[in-house]
Amino acid sequence: MSSNMCESDHEVTLMGELGKLRKENQEGHNQTKMSLDRLEQTVLDIKVQMGEHEGRIGKLEDRVGMAEDVAVRHQRALRYLIHRDIALSATCDDLQNRLRRNNVRIFQVPEGSEGGNMAEFIKELLHKVLKIPSLTDIKIERAHRSPPFTPHRDPTAPPRHIIVRFLDAAVKDLVIRQAWSQGQVSFKDKRIFFDQDYSPELHKKRAKVHEVIKQLKKKDILARCIYPAQLKLKLGTGEKTYTTLSSAAEVLKGLGVDVRCGERERTEDELKDGWRSSGKKKRDTVLSASDLRTFLQEEA
Repeated sequence: MSSNMCESDHEVTLMGELGKLRKENQEGHNQTKMSLDRLEQTVLDIKVQMGEHEGRIGKLEDRVGMAEDVAVRHQRALRYLIHRDIALSATCDDLQNRLRRNNVRIFQVPEGSEGGNMAEFIKELLHKVLKIPSLTDIKIERAHRSPPFTPHRDPTAPPRHIIVRFLDAAVKDLVIRQAWSQGQVSFKDKRIFFDQDYSPELHKKRAKVHEVIKQLKKKDILARCIYPAQLKLKLGTGEKTYTTLSSAAEVLKGLGVDVRCGERERTEDELKDGWRSSGKKKRDTVLSASDLRTFLQEEA
Protein backbone atom coordinates (compact mmCIF):
# COMPACT_ATOMS: atom_id res chain seq x y z
CA MET A 1 0.00 0.00 0.00
CA SER A 2 2.85 2.27 0.82
CA SER A 3 4.42 1.49 -2.54
CA ASN A 4 1.24 2.52 -4.34
CA MET A 5 1.21 5.81 -2.48
CA CYS A 6 4.82 6.49 -3.47
CA GLU A 7 4.06 5.81 -7.11
CA SER A 8 1.05 8.10 -6.94
CA ASP A 9 3.11 10.91 -5.42
CA HIS A 10 5.78 10.41 -8.07
CA GLU A 11 3.18 10.62 -10.83
CA VAL A 12 1.74 13.81 -9.38
CA THR A 13 5.19 15.36 -9.19
CA LEU A 14 5.97 14.27 -12.74
CA MET A 15 2.69 15.71 -14.03
CA GLY A 16 3.43 18.94 -12.29
CA GLU A 17 6.86 19.14 -13.83
CA LEU A 18 5.40 18.32 -17.25
CA GLY A 19 2.82 21.05 -16.79
CA LYS A 20 5.52 23.58 -15.92
CA LEU A 21 7.59 22.46 -18.90
CA ARG A 22 4.58 22.76 -21.20
CA LYS A 23 3.82 26.22 -19.85
CA GLU A 24 7.43 27.30 -20.36
CA ASN A 25 7.41 25.89 -23.88
CA GLN A 26 4.20 27.75 -24.63
CA GLU A 27 5.65 31.01 -23.31
CA GLY A 28 8.83 30.45 -25.30
CA HIS A 29 6.77 29.74 -28.40
CA ASN A 30 4.76 32.89 -27.88
CA GLN A 31 7.92 34.97 -27.41
CA THR A 32 9.49 33.42 -30.50
CA LYS A 33 6.36 34.14 -32.47
CA MET A 34 6.32 37.73 -31.26
CA SER A 35 10.00 38.07 -32.16
CA LEU A 36 9.37 36.62 -35.61
CA ASP A 37 6.44 38.98 -36.06
CA ARG A 38 8.61 41.93 -35.10
CA LEU A 39 11.35 40.66 -37.42
CA GLU A 40 8.86 40.26 -40.25
CA GLN A 41 7.56 43.77 -39.67
CA THR A 42 11.12 45.08 -39.58
CA VAL A 43 11.89 43.33 -42.88
CA LEU A 44 8.76 44.84 -44.38
CA ASP A 45 9.78 48.29 -43.15
CA ILE A 46 13.25 47.78 -44.61
CA LYS A 47 11.71 46.77 -47.92
CA VAL A 48 9.60 49.91 -47.95
CA GLN A 49 12.62 52.07 -47.10
CA MET A 50 14.69 50.34 -49.77
CA GLY A 51 11.97 51.04 -52.30
CA GLU A 52 11.95 54.70 -51.30
CA HIS A 53 15.75 54.82 -51.45
CA GLU A 54 15.76 53.20 -54.86
CA GLY A 55 13.34 55.86 -56.05
CA ARG A 56 15.49 58.62 -54.61
CA ILE A 57 18.66 57.10 -56.06
CA GLY A 58 16.96 56.89 -59.46
CA LYS A 59 16.00 60.57 -59.26
CA LEU A 60 19.53 61.47 -58.12
CA GLU A 61 21.03 59.52 -61.02
CA ASP A 62 18.77 61.41 -63.41
CA ARG A 63 19.74 64.73 -61.85
CA VAL A 64 23.46 63.82 -61.91
CA GLY A 65 23.11 62.79 -65.55
CA MET A 66 21.45 66.11 -66.37
CA ALA A 67 24.13 68.00 -64.41
CA GLU A 68 26.86 66.16 -66.31
CA ASP A 69 25.21 67.03 -69.62
CA VAL A 70 25.00 70.69 -68.56
CA ALA A 71 28.64 70.62 -67.39
CA VAL A 72 29.73 69.24 -70.77
CA ARG A 73 27.77 71.98 -72.56
CA HIS A 74 29.30 74.59 -70.26
CA GLN A 75 32.77 73.25 -71.03
CA ARG A 76 32.05 73.52 -74.74
CA ALA A 77 30.73 77.05 -74.24
CA LEU A 78 33.77 78.02 -72.16
CA ARG A 79 36.15 76.61 -74.77
CA TYR A 80 34.22 78.43 -77.47
CA LEU A 81 34.35 81.73 -75.53
CA ILE A 82 38.08 81.37 -74.82
CA HIS A 83 38.80 80.71 -78.48
CA ARG A 84 36.57 83.59 -79.53
CA ASP A 85 38.28 85.88 -77.04
CA ILE A 86 41.70 84.90 -78.42
CA ALA A 87 40.54 85.42 -81.99
CA LEU A 88 38.86 88.76 -81.24
CA SER A 89 41.85 90.02 -79.21
CA ALA A 90 44.18 89.11 -82.07
CA THR A 91 41.84 90.81 -84.56
CA CYS A 92 41.59 93.98 -82.45
CA ASP A 93 45.36 94.14 -82.03
CA ASP A 94 45.84 93.60 -85.75
CA LEU A 95 43.33 96.38 -86.52
CA GLN A 96 45.11 98.71 -84.11
CA ASN A 97 48.41 98.12 -85.87
CA ARG A 98 46.81 98.54 -89.29
CA LEU A 99 45.38 101.88 -88.17
CA ARG A 100 48.87 102.91 -87.07
CA ARG A 101 50.41 101.91 -90.40
CA ASN A 102 50.92 105.56 -91.41
CA ASN A 103 52.42 106.48 -88.03
CA VAL A 104 56.05 106.98 -86.98
CA ARG A 105 57.42 107.34 -83.46
CA ILE A 106 60.37 109.66 -82.89
CA PHE A 107 62.35 109.28 -79.67
CA GLN A 108 64.65 111.54 -77.65
CA VAL A 109 63.63 114.86 -79.25
CA PRO A 110 64.11 117.47 -76.48
CA GLU A 111 60.95 118.80 -74.88
CA GLY A 112 59.85 122.23 -76.16
CA SER A 113 61.77 121.97 -79.44
CA GLU A 114 58.53 121.94 -81.40
CA GLY A 115 57.45 125.40 -80.29
CA GLY A 116 53.75 126.00 -80.96
CA ASN A 117 53.31 124.00 -84.19
CA MET A 118 54.28 120.34 -83.99
CA ALA A 119 53.42 119.47 -87.62
CA GLU A 120 55.59 122.25 -89.08
CA PHE A 121 58.40 121.40 -86.69
CA ILE A 122 58.36 117.75 -87.84
CA LYS A 123 58.50 118.78 -91.51
CA GLU A 124 61.56 120.96 -90.86
CA LEU A 125 63.12 118.26 -88.68
CA LEU A 126 62.76 115.56 -91.32
CA HIS A 127 64.30 117.70 -94.07
CA LYS A 128 67.07 118.75 -91.71
CA VAL A 129 68.20 115.46 -90.14
CA LEU A 130 67.25 113.01 -92.90
CA LYS A 131 68.56 112.94 -96.45
CA ILE A 132 65.11 113.20 -97.99
CA PRO A 133 64.77 114.79 -101.46
CA SER A 134 63.81 118.43 -101.08
CA LEU A 135 60.92 118.05 -103.50
CA THR A 136 59.28 115.37 -101.36
CA ASP A 137 55.86 116.59 -100.32
CA ILE A 138 55.56 115.66 -96.66
CA LYS A 139 51.92 115.85 -95.66
CA ILE A 140 51.27 115.35 -91.97
CA GLU A 141 47.76 114.69 -90.74
CA ARG A 142 48.69 115.25 -87.10
CA ALA A 143 51.61 115.05 -84.68
CA HIS A 144 51.76 115.07 -80.90
CA ARG A 145 53.77 113.86 -77.95
CA SER A 146 52.82 110.79 -75.96
CA PRO A 147 51.90 110.42 -73.17
CA PRO A 148 50.07 113.73 -72.62
CA PHE A 149 51.81 116.42 -70.58
CA THR A 150 51.19 116.48 -66.82
CA PRO A 151 52.08 119.43 -64.55
CA HIS A 152 53.81 117.14 -62.03
CA ARG A 153 56.02 115.46 -64.61
CA ASP A 154 59.58 114.74 -63.45
CA PRO A 155 61.88 117.28 -65.19
CA THR A 156 64.71 114.72 -65.21
CA ALA A 157 62.61 112.17 -67.11
CA PRO A 158 63.53 111.46 -70.75
CA PRO A 159 61.63 113.39 -73.46
CA ARG A 160 58.24 112.08 -74.41
CA HIS A 161 57.85 110.30 -77.73
CA ILE A 162 56.52 112.14 -80.76
CA ILE A 163 53.88 110.32 -82.78
CA VAL A 164 53.56 111.52 -86.39
CA ARG A 165 50.75 110.44 -88.71
CA PHE A 166 51.42 110.93 -92.42
CA LEU A 167 48.69 111.25 -95.01
CA ASP A 168 50.73 109.21 -97.50
CA ALA A 169 51.97 105.74 -96.46
CA ALA A 170 54.71 105.92 -99.12
CA VAL A 171 56.18 109.04 -97.47
CA LYS A 172 56.07 107.36 -94.08
CA ASP A 173 57.91 104.30 -95.48
CA LEU A 174 60.49 106.63 -97.06
CA VAL A 175 61.10 108.36 -93.72
CA ILE A 176 61.54 105.05 -91.86
CA ARG A 177 63.85 103.56 -94.49
CA GLN A 178 65.98 106.68 -94.64
CA ALA A 179 66.30 106.93 -90.86
CA TRP A 180 67.26 103.27 -90.55
CA SER A 181 69.70 103.44 -93.47
CA GLN A 182 71.50 106.46 -92.00
CA GLY A 183 72.08 104.56 -88.77
CA GLN A 184 72.74 107.56 -86.52
CA VAL A 185 70.40 110.55 -86.69
CA SER A 186 71.18 113.58 -84.52
CA PHE A 187 69.27 116.70 -83.54
CA LYS A 188 70.87 119.44 -81.45
CA ASP A 189 73.91 117.21 -80.92
CA LYS A 190 71.70 114.47 -79.45
CA ARG A 191 70.88 111.18 -81.09
CA ILE A 192 67.23 110.63 -81.96
CA PHE A 193 65.52 107.44 -83.10
CA PHE A 194 62.74 106.56 -85.53
CA ASP A 195 60.52 103.50 -85.31
CA GLN A 196 57.15 102.13 -86.34
CA ASP A 197 54.17 102.98 -84.14
CA TYR A 198 52.89 99.71 -82.74
CA SER A 199 50.00 98.99 -80.39
CA PRO A 200 50.89 98.90 -76.67
CA GLU A 201 50.45 95.11 -76.55
CA LEU A 202 52.65 94.50 -79.58
CA HIS A 203 55.20 97.03 -78.35
CA LYS A 204 55.62 95.07 -75.09
CA LYS A 205 56.10 91.82 -76.99
CA ARG A 206 58.66 93.30 -79.36
CA ALA A 207 60.54 94.87 -76.45
CA LYS A 208 60.94 91.43 -74.87
CA VAL A 209 62.14 90.00 -78.18
CA HIS A 210 64.71 92.82 -78.53
CA GLU A 211 66.00 92.10 -75.01
CA VAL A 212 66.62 88.51 -76.06
CA ILE A 213 68.31 89.67 -79.28
CA LYS A 214 70.71 91.86 -77.26
CA GLN A 215 71.72 88.82 -75.19
CA LEU A 216 72.19 86.76 -78.34
CA LYS A 217 74.37 89.43 -79.96
CA LYS A 218 76.70 89.32 -76.95
CA LYS A 219 77.17 85.63 -77.74
CA ASP A 220 77.76 86.38 -81.46
CA ILE A 221 74.49 84.73 -82.47
CA LEU A 222 72.59 86.33 -85.34
CA ALA A 223 68.98 87.06 -84.56
CA ARG A 224 66.32 89.55 -85.55
CA CYS A 225 62.73 90.46 -84.78
CA ILE A 226 60.15 89.76 -87.48
CA TYR A 227 56.69 91.32 -87.50
CA PRO A 228 54.67 91.10 -85.40
CA ALA A 229 56.91 89.80 -82.58
CA GLN A 230 58.62 86.69 -83.92
CA LEU A 231 62.19 85.70 -83.19
CA LYS A 232 64.35 84.53 -86.11
CA LEU A 233 67.56 82.72 -85.17
CA LYS A 234 70.45 81.85 -87.44
CA LEU A 235 72.36 78.90 -86.01
CA GLY A 236 74.76 76.36 -87.40
CA THR A 237 71.84 74.11 -88.32
CA GLY A 238 70.15 76.87 -90.30
CA GLU A 239 67.54 79.56 -89.73
CA LYS A 240 64.44 79.02 -87.65
CA THR A 241 61.58 81.35 -86.75
CA TYR A 242 59.70 81.16 -83.45
CA THR A 243 56.27 82.75 -83.24
CA THR A 244 56.59 83.40 -79.48
CA LEU A 245 59.40 83.58 -76.94
CA SER A 246 57.81 80.79 -74.91
CA SER A 247 58.10 78.45 -77.90
CA ALA A 248 61.81 79.35 -78.17
CA ALA A 249 62.47 79.15 -74.42
CA GLU A 250 64.05 75.68 -74.52
CA VAL A 251 66.39 76.56 -77.40
CA LEU A 252 67.34 79.89 -75.81
CA LYS A 253 68.00 78.18 -72.48
CA GLY A 254 70.41 75.85 -74.25
CA LEU A 255 72.18 78.93 -75.65
CA GLY A 256 72.51 80.42 -72.17
CA VAL A 257 69.92 83.17 -72.74
CA ASP A 258 67.45 84.08 -70.02
CA VAL A 259 63.83 84.39 -71.18
CA ARG A 260 61.35 86.20 -68.95
CA CYS A 261 58.13 84.35 -69.58
CA GLY A 262 55.49 84.06 -66.86
CA GLU A 263 53.19 81.09 -66.40
CA ARG A 264 50.20 83.11 -67.60
CA GLU A 265 52.03 84.20 -70.76
CA ARG A 266 53.06 80.62 -71.55
CA THR A 267 49.50 79.40 -71.00
CA GLU A 268 48.07 82.11 -73.27
CA ASP A 269 50.62 81.25 -75.98
CA GLU A 270 49.66 77.57 -75.73
CA LEU A 271 46.00 78.49 -76.08
CA LYS A 272 46.74 80.64 -79.12
CA ASP A 273 48.88 77.96 -80.74
CA GLY A 274 46.19 75.39 -80.00
CA TRP A 275 43.59 77.68 -81.53
CA ARG A 276 45.66 78.10 -84.69
CA SER A 277 46.55 74.44 -85.15
CA SER A 278 43.72 72.48 -83.50
CA GLY A 279 41.68 70.22 -85.73
CA LYS A 280 38.65 71.06 -83.59
CA LYS A 281 38.82 74.72 -84.52
CA LYS A 282 35.93 74.58 -86.96
CA ARG A 283 33.72 72.72 -84.51
CA ASP A 284 34.50 75.16 -81.70
CA THR A 285 33.80 78.31 -83.72
CA VAL A 286 30.01 77.84 -83.45
CA LEU A 287 27.85 76.58 -80.59
CA SER A 288 25.36 73.89 -81.54
CA ALA A 289 21.63 74.62 -81.60
CA SER A 290 21.04 72.23 -78.70
CA ASP A 291 23.63 74.07 -76.58
CA LEU A 292 22.04 77.43 -77.33
CA ARG A 293 18.58 76.04 -76.58
CA THR A 294 19.79 74.66 -73.26
CA PHE A 295 21.25 78.04 -72.23
CA LEU A 296 18.03 79.82 -73.17
CA GLN A 297 15.99 77.35 -71.11
CA GLU A 298 18.31 77.85 -68.12
CA GLU A 299 17.88 81.62 -68.34
CA ALA A 300 14.12 81.23 -68.51
